[in-house]
Amino acid sequence: MKVFDLKDKRFWNLMIAIGLPIALQNLIFNGLNMVDNIVIGGLGEANIAAVGIANKLSFVFNLFLFGINSGANIFSAQFWGKKDLQSVRKVLGLSLLIGMTVAVPFTLVGLLFPEWFIALFSNDPLVISLGAVYLRIAAVSFPISAVTSSYGMQSRGVGRTRIPLVASATALTFNTVFTYLLVYGKLGMPRMGIAGAAVATLGARLIECVILLRLIYKNKFELAAKLSEFRGYSAQFLKRFARSVSPVITNEVLWAIGVTGYTYFYGKLGTEAVATVQIMEVVNGIFFSLFAGLGNACGAIVGNMIGANEDDKARVYAKRSVVVSVGFGVVTGLLMIAVMPLFLGLFNISAETLEICRKAVYVYAAYTIPKVINIVMIIGVCRGGGDTLFAMFVDVGAPWLIGLPMAYLGVEVFALPVFLVMAMINLEEVAKCIFGIIRLLSNKWLHNLVHDLPRDEEVAVSADNA
Repeated sequence: MKVFDLKDKRFWNLMIAIGLPIALQNLIFNGLNMVDNIVIGGLGEANIAAVGIANKLSFVFNLFLFGINSGANIFSAQFWGKKDLQSVRKVLGLSLLIGMTVAVPFTLVGLLFPEWFIALFSNDPLVISLGAVYLRIAAVSFPISAVTSSYGMQSRGVGRTRIPLVASATALTFNTVFTYLLVYGKLGMPRMGIAGAAVATLGARLIECVILLRLIYKNKFELAAKLSEFRGYSAQFLKRFARSVSPVITNEVLWAIGVTGYTYFYGKLGTEAVATVQIMEVVNGIFFSLFAGLGNACGAIVGNMIGANEDDKARVYAKRSVVVSVGFGVVTGLLMIAVMPLFLGLFNISAETLEICRKAVYVYAAYTIPKVINIVMIIGVCRGGGDTLFAMFVDVGAPWLIGLPMAYLGVEVFALPVFLVMAMINLEEVAKCIFGIIRLLSNKWLHNLVHDLPRDEEVAVSADNA
Protein backbone atom coordinates (compact mmCIF):
# COMPACT_ATOMS: atom_id res chain seq x y z
CA MET A 1 0.00 0.00 0.00
CA LYS A 2 1.21 3.47 -0.88
CA VAL A 3 0.97 6.35 1.60
CA PHE A 4 0.03 8.89 -1.08
CA ASP A 5 -2.61 6.69 -2.73
CA LEU A 6 -5.56 8.95 -1.95
CA LYS A 7 -7.84 6.90 -4.22
CA ASP A 8 -8.05 4.12 -1.63
CA LYS A 9 -11.82 3.84 -1.12
CA ARG A 10 -11.53 1.83 2.08
CA PHE A 11 -9.47 4.59 3.70
CA TRP A 12 -12.01 7.29 2.82
CA ASN A 13 -14.98 5.11 3.73
CA LEU A 14 -13.52 4.51 7.19
CA MET A 15 -12.59 8.18 7.64
CA ILE A 16 -16.05 9.35 6.68
CA ALA A 17 -17.96 6.66 8.55
CA ILE A 18 -16.00 7.19 11.77
CA GLY A 19 -14.64 10.71 11.46
CA LEU A 20 -17.68 12.64 10.23
CA PRO A 21 -20.00 11.74 13.14
CA ILE A 22 -17.17 12.41 15.61
CA ALA A 23 -16.40 15.75 13.96
CA LEU A 24 -20.05 16.76 14.08
CA GLN A 25 -20.33 15.68 17.72
CA ASN A 26 -17.22 17.66 18.63
CA LEU A 27 -18.64 20.64 16.76
CA ILE A 28 -21.86 20.32 18.72
CA PHE A 29 -19.95 19.88 22.00
CA ASN A 30 -18.07 23.11 21.33
CA GLY A 31 -21.32 24.58 20.10
CA LEU A 32 -22.78 24.40 23.62
CA ASN A 33 -20.12 26.83 24.83
CA MET A 34 -20.25 28.77 21.56
CA VAL A 35 -23.97 29.47 22.01
CA ASP A 36 -23.32 30.80 25.50
CA ASN A 37 -20.57 33.09 24.22
CA ILE A 38 -22.52 34.42 21.25
CA VAL A 39 -25.72 35.06 23.20
CA ILE A 40 -23.80 36.50 26.15
CA GLY A 41 -21.83 38.56 23.62
CA GLY A 42 -24.86 40.83 23.33
CA LEU A 43 -24.42 41.80 27.00
CA GLY A 44 -20.92 43.28 26.52
CA GLU A 45 -17.25 42.52 27.10
CA ALA A 46 -17.42 41.97 30.87
CA ASN A 47 -19.96 39.16 30.40
CA ILE A 48 -17.91 37.62 27.58
CA ALA A 49 -14.80 37.65 29.77
CA ALA A 50 -16.72 36.25 32.76
CA VAL A 51 -18.09 33.26 30.81
CA GLY A 52 -14.69 32.67 29.23
CA ILE A 53 -12.89 32.54 32.58
CA ALA A 54 -15.62 30.47 34.26
CA ASN A 55 -15.38 27.96 31.45
CA LYS A 56 -11.68 27.52 32.17
CA LEU A 57 -12.65 25.23 35.05
CA SER A 58 -14.89 23.30 32.67
CA PHE A 59 -12.03 23.27 30.16
CA VAL A 60 -9.61 21.68 32.62
CA PHE A 61 -12.24 19.20 33.81
CA ASN A 62 -13.21 18.23 30.26
CA LEU A 63 -9.56 17.64 29.44
CA PHE A 64 -9.35 15.37 32.48
CA LEU A 65 -12.31 13.45 31.04
CA PHE A 66 -10.79 13.47 27.59
CA GLY A 67 -7.53 12.12 28.97
CA ILE A 68 -9.30 9.36 30.90
CA ASN A 69 -11.54 8.30 28.04
CA SER A 70 -9.06 8.88 25.25
CA GLY A 71 -6.64 6.62 27.08
CA ALA A 72 -9.36 4.05 27.75
CA ASN A 73 -10.41 4.23 24.12
CA ILE A 74 -6.98 2.91 23.10
CA PHE A 75 -7.96 -0.35 24.78
CA SER A 76 -11.57 -0.25 23.54
CA ALA A 77 -10.44 0.10 19.92
CA GLN A 78 -7.82 -2.64 20.17
CA PHE A 79 -10.12 -5.00 22.09
CA TRP A 80 -12.81 -4.35 19.49
CA GLY A 81 -10.36 -5.24 16.73
CA LYS A 82 -9.80 -8.46 18.67
CA LYS A 83 -13.61 -8.94 19.03
CA ASP A 84 -13.40 -9.11 22.85
CA LEU A 85 -16.59 -7.33 23.98
CA GLN A 86 -16.29 -8.39 27.63
CA SER A 87 -13.01 -6.50 27.95
CA VAL A 88 -14.49 -3.47 26.17
CA ARG A 89 -17.16 -3.28 28.87
CA LYS A 90 -14.55 -3.57 31.61
CA VAL A 91 -12.73 -0.61 30.08
CA LEU A 92 -16.01 1.33 30.15
CA GLY A 93 -16.44 0.54 33.85
CA LEU A 94 -12.97 1.80 34.70
CA SER A 95 -13.45 5.02 32.75
CA LEU A 96 -16.76 5.67 34.57
CA LEU A 97 -15.20 5.09 37.98
CA ILE A 98 -12.23 7.36 37.34
CA GLY A 99 -14.35 10.05 35.67
CA MET A 100 -16.86 10.28 38.53
CA THR A 101 -14.03 10.39 41.07
CA VAL A 102 -12.42 13.32 39.27
CA ALA A 103 -15.76 15.14 38.96
CA VAL A 104 -16.15 15.50 42.74
CA PRO A 105 -13.35 18.03 43.48
CA PHE A 106 -14.12 20.09 40.36
CA THR A 107 -17.77 20.32 41.33
CA LEU A 108 -16.86 21.40 44.87
CA VAL A 109 -14.56 24.16 43.60
CA GLY A 110 -17.29 25.48 41.31
CA LEU A 111 -19.96 25.37 44.00
CA LEU A 112 -18.01 26.59 47.01
CA PHE A 113 -15.16 28.76 45.67
CA PRO A 114 -16.24 30.30 42.35
CA GLU A 115 -15.09 33.83 43.22
CA TRP A 116 -11.65 32.55 44.17
CA PHE A 117 -11.30 30.72 40.86
CA ILE A 118 -12.40 33.68 38.71
CA ALA A 119 -10.08 36.01 40.64
CA LEU A 120 -7.11 33.88 39.59
CA PHE A 121 -7.51 35.27 36.07
CA SER A 122 -9.07 38.72 36.50
CA ASN A 123 -9.00 41.56 39.01
CA ASP A 124 -12.12 43.20 37.55
CA PRO A 125 -14.84 43.05 40.30
CA LEU A 126 -17.65 42.91 37.74
CA VAL A 127 -16.03 40.02 35.87
CA ILE A 128 -15.46 38.15 39.15
CA SER A 129 -19.06 38.64 40.25
CA LEU A 130 -20.59 37.61 36.93
CA GLY A 131 -18.24 34.66 36.48
CA ALA A 132 -19.05 33.30 39.95
CA VAL A 133 -22.78 33.35 39.18
CA TYR A 134 -22.23 31.35 35.99
CA LEU A 135 -19.72 28.88 37.46
CA ARG A 136 -21.78 28.02 40.55
CA ILE A 137 -24.58 26.70 38.30
CA ALA A 138 -22.42 25.17 35.56
CA ALA A 139 -20.42 23.10 38.07
CA VAL A 140 -23.46 20.93 38.80
CA SER A 141 -23.13 19.48 35.29
CA PHE A 142 -19.66 18.00 35.88
CA PRO A 143 -20.76 14.55 37.21
CA ILE A 144 -23.29 14.34 34.36
CA SER A 145 -20.55 15.09 31.84
CA ALA A 146 -18.40 12.33 33.35
CA VAL A 147 -21.04 9.71 32.50
CA THR A 148 -21.74 11.15 29.03
CA SER A 149 -18.05 11.33 28.18
CA SER A 150 -17.39 7.71 29.15
CA TYR A 151 -20.26 6.23 27.16
CA GLY A 152 -19.81 8.66 24.27
CA MET A 153 -16.09 8.14 23.72
CA GLN A 154 -16.11 4.39 24.28
CA SER A 155 -18.91 4.16 21.70
CA ARG A 156 -16.37 5.40 19.16
CA GLY A 157 -14.06 2.50 19.95
CA VAL A 158 -16.77 0.01 18.90
CA GLY A 159 -17.90 2.02 15.87
CA ARG A 160 -21.13 3.42 17.34
CA THR A 161 -20.44 7.02 16.36
CA ARG A 162 -23.98 8.10 15.49
CA ILE A 163 -25.49 7.58 18.94
CA PRO A 164 -23.41 10.27 20.70
CA LEU A 165 -24.08 12.53 17.71
CA VAL A 166 -27.87 12.25 18.10
CA ALA A 167 -27.64 12.96 21.84
CA SER A 168 -25.33 15.95 21.36
CA ALA A 169 -27.43 17.42 18.52
CA THR A 170 -30.53 17.33 20.69
CA ALA A 171 -28.64 18.96 23.55
CA LEU A 172 -27.34 21.75 21.30
CA THR A 173 -30.85 22.51 20.03
CA PHE A 174 -32.14 22.75 23.59
CA ASN A 175 -29.21 24.89 24.69
CA THR A 176 -29.53 27.29 21.75
CA VAL A 177 -33.22 27.95 22.34
CA PHE A 178 -33.23 28.17 26.11
CA THR A 179 -30.01 30.17 26.43
CA TYR A 180 -31.60 32.95 24.38
CA LEU A 181 -34.94 32.71 26.18
CA LEU A 182 -33.45 32.73 29.69
CA VAL A 183 -30.72 35.32 29.10
CA TYR A 184 -33.10 37.91 27.65
CA GLY A 185 -36.40 36.81 29.21
CA LYS A 186 -38.30 35.98 26.02
CA LEU A 187 -41.64 34.14 25.63
CA GLY A 188 -42.55 34.63 29.28
CA MET A 189 -39.29 33.25 30.64
CA PRO A 190 -37.56 35.15 33.47
CA ARG A 191 -34.73 37.46 32.39
CA MET A 192 -31.75 35.80 34.10
CA GLY A 193 -28.79 37.27 32.21
CA ILE A 194 -25.59 35.27 32.51
CA ALA A 195 -27.23 32.85 34.99
CA GLY A 196 -29.74 31.89 32.28
CA ALA A 197 -26.94 30.70 30.03
CA ALA A 198 -25.60 28.48 32.81
CA VAL A 199 -29.07 27.01 33.54
CA ALA A 200 -29.63 26.23 29.86
CA THR A 201 -26.21 24.56 29.59
CA LEU A 202 -26.90 22.43 32.67
CA GLY A 203 -30.23 21.33 31.19
CA ALA A 204 -28.58 20.51 27.89
CA ARG A 205 -25.93 18.33 29.56
CA LEU A 206 -28.63 16.41 31.43
CA ILE A 207 -30.70 15.84 28.28
CA GLU A 208 -27.62 14.67 26.37
CA CYS A 209 -26.77 12.10 29.04
CA VAL A 210 -30.32 10.73 29.31
CA ILE A 211 -30.72 10.35 25.54
CA LEU A 212 -27.32 8.66 25.15
CA LEU A 213 -27.99 6.09 27.88
CA ARG A 214 -31.52 5.43 26.68
CA LEU A 215 -30.38 4.74 23.10
CA ILE A 216 -27.59 2.41 24.23
CA TYR A 217 -29.62 0.38 26.73
CA LYS A 218 -32.96 0.34 24.91
CA ASN A 219 -31.32 -1.00 21.74
CA LYS A 220 -28.96 -3.29 23.71
CA PHE A 221 -25.90 -2.00 21.91
CA GLU A 222 -22.36 -3.14 22.76
CA LEU A 223 -21.95 -0.79 25.74
CA ALA A 224 -25.26 -1.80 27.37
CA ALA A 225 -23.33 -3.34 30.23
CA LYS A 226 -24.64 -4.49 33.59
CA LEU A 227 -22.96 -3.36 36.81
CA SER A 228 -21.62 -6.89 37.28
CA GLU A 229 -19.68 -6.55 34.01
CA PHE A 230 -17.72 -3.61 35.42
CA ARG A 231 -15.95 -5.97 37.84
CA GLY A 232 -13.37 -8.75 37.64
CA TYR A 233 -10.20 -7.03 36.49
CA SER A 234 -7.05 -9.12 36.45
CA ALA A 235 -3.82 -7.70 37.85
CA GLN A 236 -2.26 -7.92 34.39
CA PHE A 237 -5.13 -5.93 32.88
CA LEU A 238 -5.04 -3.21 35.54
CA LYS A 239 -1.27 -2.87 35.34
CA ARG A 240 -1.27 -2.49 31.57
CA PHE A 241 -4.28 -0.15 31.68
CA ALA A 242 -2.59 2.09 34.25
CA ARG A 243 0.72 2.09 32.41
CA SER A 244 -0.89 3.16 29.15
CA VAL A 245 -3.68 5.45 30.35
CA SER A 246 -1.77 7.31 33.09
CA PRO A 247 0.43 9.17 30.57
CA VAL A 248 -2.68 10.25 28.64
CA ILE A 249 -4.38 11.62 31.76
CA THR A 250 -1.14 13.28 32.90
CA ASN A 251 -0.73 14.65 29.38
CA GLU A 252 -4.15 16.30 29.32
CA VAL A 253 -3.95 17.65 32.87
CA LEU A 254 -0.48 19.18 32.61
CA TRP A 255 -1.25 20.50 29.13
CA ALA A 256 -4.49 22.03 30.42
CA ILE A 257 -2.72 23.68 33.36
CA GLY A 258 -0.07 24.99 31.00
CA VAL A 259 -2.44 26.53 28.48
CA THR A 260 -4.68 27.82 31.27
CA GLY A 261 -1.59 29.71 32.41
CA TYR A 262 -1.86 31.67 29.18
CA THR A 263 -5.13 33.13 30.52
CA TYR A 264 -3.19 34.45 33.52
CA PHE A 265 -0.91 36.44 31.23
CA TYR A 266 -3.76 37.53 28.96
CA GLY A 267 -5.57 38.78 32.07
CA LYS A 268 -2.68 41.15 32.73
CA LEU A 269 -3.45 42.83 29.41
CA GLY A 270 -6.99 43.77 30.56
CA THR A 271 -10.63 42.73 30.12
CA GLU A 272 -10.57 43.58 26.40
CA ALA A 273 -7.68 41.16 25.86
CA VAL A 274 -9.47 38.39 27.76
CA ALA A 275 -12.62 39.02 25.70
CA THR A 276 -10.55 38.83 22.50
CA VAL A 277 -9.01 35.52 23.53
CA GLN A 278 -12.41 34.11 24.42
CA ILE A 279 -13.87 35.09 21.06
CA MET A 280 -10.91 33.49 19.30
CA GLU A 281 -11.36 30.31 21.33
CA VAL A 282 -14.89 30.10 19.93
CA VAL A 283 -13.42 30.39 16.41
CA ASN A 284 -10.84 27.75 17.29
CA GLY A 285 -13.48 25.43 18.71
CA ILE A 286 -15.63 25.61 15.58
CA PHE A 287 -12.91 24.86 13.06
CA PHE A 288 -10.79 22.44 15.03
CA SER A 289 -13.77 20.31 16.01
CA LEU A 290 -13.57 19.02 12.46
CA PHE A 291 -9.94 18.04 12.85
CA ALA A 292 -10.51 16.44 16.22
CA GLY A 293 -12.86 14.20 14.23
CA LEU A 294 -10.03 13.40 11.83
CA GLY A 295 -7.69 12.65 14.75
CA ASN A 296 -10.21 10.45 16.57
CA ALA A 297 -11.05 8.61 13.36
CA CYS A 298 -7.36 7.96 12.77
CA GLY A 299 -7.01 6.67 16.34
CA ALA A 300 -10.00 4.33 16.05
CA ILE A 301 -8.91 2.97 12.67
CA VAL A 302 -5.28 2.48 13.71
CA GLY A 303 -6.32 0.91 17.02
CA ASN A 304 -8.74 -1.51 15.34
CA MET A 305 -6.07 -2.55 12.80
CA ILE A 306 -3.44 -3.11 15.47
CA GLY A 307 -5.90 -5.21 17.50
CA ALA A 308 -6.58 -7.26 14.35
CA ASN A 309 -2.79 -7.69 13.77
CA GLU A 310 -2.78 -5.57 10.60
CA ASP A 311 0.31 -3.58 11.60
CA ASP A 312 1.56 -2.72 8.11
CA LYS A 313 -1.80 -1.32 7.08
CA ALA A 314 -2.01 0.65 10.35
CA ARG A 315 1.34 2.32 9.57
CA VAL A 316 0.24 3.29 6.06
CA TYR A 317 -3.12 4.67 7.19
CA ALA A 318 -1.47 6.65 9.99
CA LYS A 319 0.90 8.37 7.56
CA ARG A 320 -1.88 8.93 5.04
CA SER A 321 -3.99 10.62 7.74
CA VAL A 322 -1.20 13.10 8.41
CA VAL A 323 -0.85 13.82 4.67
CA VAL A 324 -4.59 14.50 4.43
CA SER A 325 -4.44 16.76 7.49
CA VAL A 326 -2.06 19.14 5.70
CA GLY A 327 -4.59 19.77 2.93
CA PHE A 328 -7.38 20.21 5.44
CA GLY A 329 -5.24 22.70 7.36
CA VAL A 330 -4.79 24.90 4.30
CA VAL A 331 -8.53 24.91 3.59
CA THR A 332 -9.35 25.70 7.23
CA GLY A 333 -6.99 28.67 7.37
CA LEU A 334 -8.55 30.19 4.28
CA LEU A 335 -12.09 29.58 5.55
CA MET A 336 -11.22 31.16 8.89
CA ILE A 337 -10.19 34.37 7.15
CA ALA A 338 -13.18 34.30 4.79
CA VAL A 339 -15.85 34.06 7.50
CA MET A 340 -14.12 36.47 9.89
CA PRO A 341 -16.32 39.55 9.15
CA LEU A 342 -19.56 37.57 9.55
CA PHE A 343 -18.48 35.85 12.75
CA LEU A 344 -17.11 38.91 14.53
CA GLY A 345 -20.32 40.77 13.72
CA LEU A 346 -22.16 38.49 16.17
CA PHE A 347 -20.45 40.10 19.19
CA ASN A 348 -21.26 43.42 20.86
CA ILE A 349 -17.68 44.64 21.31
CA SER A 350 -15.84 47.94 20.98
CA ALA A 351 -14.16 49.02 17.75
CA GLU A 352 -10.75 48.55 19.38
CA THR A 353 -11.51 44.98 20.44
CA LEU A 354 -12.96 44.23 17.00
CA GLU A 355 -9.75 45.36 15.31
CA ILE A 356 -7.62 43.24 17.65
CA CYS A 357 -9.84 40.22 16.89
CA ARG A 358 -9.33 40.72 13.15
CA LYS A 359 -5.57 40.58 13.58
CA ALA A 360 -5.88 37.57 15.90
CA VAL A 361 -7.78 35.65 13.21
CA TYR A 362 -4.80 35.95 10.86
CA VAL A 363 -2.54 34.62 13.62
CA TYR A 364 -4.79 31.60 14.18
CA ALA A 365 -5.06 30.97 10.43
CA ALA A 366 -1.26 31.03 10.05
CA TYR A 367 -0.87 28.15 12.50
CA THR A 368 -3.64 25.86 11.21
CA ILE A 369 -1.38 23.38 9.39
CA PRO A 370 0.90 22.52 12.36
CA LYS A 371 -2.12 22.48 14.70
CA VAL A 372 -4.01 19.98 12.57
CA ILE A 373 -0.95 17.75 12.14
CA ASN A 374 -0.48 17.77 15.91
CA ILE A 375 -4.11 16.78 16.54
CA VAL A 376 -3.82 13.81 14.17
CA MET A 377 -0.43 12.79 15.57
CA ILE A 378 -1.25 13.05 19.29
CA ILE A 379 -4.89 11.91 19.34
CA GLY A 380 -4.79 9.62 16.33
CA VAL A 381 -1.41 8.08 15.62
CA CYS A 382 0.27 8.05 19.03
CA ARG A 383 -2.74 7.23 21.18
CA GLY A 384 -4.27 4.86 18.65
CA GLY A 385 -0.91 3.12 18.48
CA GLY A 386 -0.47 2.98 22.26
CA ASP A 387 2.49 5.40 22.16
CA THR A 388 1.12 7.46 25.03
CA LEU A 389 4.41 8.22 26.79
CA PHE A 390 5.91 9.96 23.75
CA ALA A 391 2.65 11.85 23.20
CA MET A 392 2.75 13.06 26.80
CA PHE A 393 6.32 14.34 26.62
CA VAL A 394 5.72 16.28 23.40
CA ASP A 395 2.25 17.62 24.22
CA VAL A 396 3.16 18.68 27.76
CA GLY A 397 6.69 19.88 27.06
CA ALA A 398 5.63 22.32 24.35
CA PRO A 399 3.44 24.67 26.46
CA TRP A 400 5.67 24.48 29.53
CA LEU A 401 9.01 24.89 27.78
CA ILE A 402 7.95 27.13 24.88
CA GLY A 403 4.40 28.52 25.26
CA LEU A 404 4.56 29.86 28.82
CA PRO A 405 8.04 31.41 28.44
CA MET A 406 6.81 33.08 25.24
CA ALA A 407 3.73 34.38 27.09
CA TYR A 408 5.93 35.81 29.83
CA LEU A 409 8.25 37.51 27.33
CA GLY A 410 5.38 38.88 25.27
CA VAL A 411 3.45 40.32 28.22
CA GLU A 412 5.97 41.11 30.95
CA VAL A 413 9.10 41.96 28.94
CA PHE A 414 8.01 43.31 25.57
CA ALA A 415 4.46 44.47 26.52
CA LEU A 416 3.12 43.37 23.12
CA PRO A 417 -0.55 43.54 22.02
CA VAL A 418 -2.52 40.37 22.59
CA PHE A 419 -2.50 39.14 18.98
CA LEU A 420 1.33 39.20 18.90
CA VAL A 421 1.46 37.37 22.24
CA MET A 422 -0.76 34.72 20.63
CA ALA A 423 1.68 34.44 17.74
CA MET A 424 4.60 33.90 20.13
CA ILE A 425 2.74 31.31 22.20
CA ASN A 426 1.78 29.30 19.13
CA LEU A 427 5.42 28.64 18.29
CA GLU A 428 4.88 25.59 20.53
CA GLU A 429 2.72 24.09 17.76
CA VAL A 430 5.62 24.24 15.30
CA ALA A 431 7.92 22.45 17.75
CA LYS A 432 5.35 19.69 18.41
CA CYS A 433 4.83 19.24 14.68
CA ILE A 434 8.54 18.68 14.02
CA PHE A 435 8.91 16.06 16.77
CA GLY A 436 5.66 14.39 15.76
CA ILE A 437 6.68 13.91 12.13
CA ILE A 438 10.04 12.46 13.19
CA ARG A 439 8.20 9.97 15.41
CA LEU A 440 5.76 9.08 12.63
CA LEU A 441 8.53 8.29 10.16
CA SER A 442 10.42 6.20 12.73
CA ASN A 443 7.47 3.75 13.06
CA LYS A 444 8.28 3.45 16.78
CA TRP A 445 4.78 4.59 17.78
CA LEU A 446 3.02 1.25 17.13
CA HIS A 447 2.37 -0.91 20.22
CA ASN A 448 -0.14 -3.77 20.47
CA LEU A 449 -1.42 -3.55 24.05
CA VAL A 450 -3.96 -6.40 23.99
CA HIS A 451 -2.47 -9.22 21.91
CA ASP A 452 -1.46 -11.33 24.92
CA LEU A 453 -4.25 -10.40 27.34
CA PRO A 454 -6.47 -13.43 28.01
CA ARG A 455 -10.19 -13.28 27.28
CA ASP A 456 -12.44 -14.01 30.23
CA GLU A 457 -15.12 -15.48 28.01
CA GLU A 458 -16.19 -15.61 24.38
CA VAL A 459 -18.84 -13.05 23.64
CA ALA A 460 -20.83 -12.91 20.45
CA VAL A 461 -20.38 -9.50 18.90
CA SER A 462 -22.85 -7.96 16.50
CA ALA A 463 -21.31 -6.70 13.28
CA ASP A 464 -24.24 -4.37 12.71
CA ASN A 465 -22.61 -1.03 13.55
CA ALA A 466 -24.44 2.26 13.49
